[in-house]
Amino acid sequence: MSEISRDEVARLAKLARLALTDQELESFAGQLDAILDHVSQVQAVDVTDVTPT
Repeated sequence: MSEISRDEVARLAKLARLALTDQELESFAGQLDAILDHVSQVQAVDVTDVTPT
């Protein structure tokens, strides 16, 4: 599991020129963490016998 820190979210927000409150930073950190967890699960799926479509 990759944990996204509040500081990393703040840096991304600054790059995107978004003004976020401390509460939003905490919330988005949790949401981004959950998204990255899901992506990690999808990447772990064995698709060696699946024909591309």
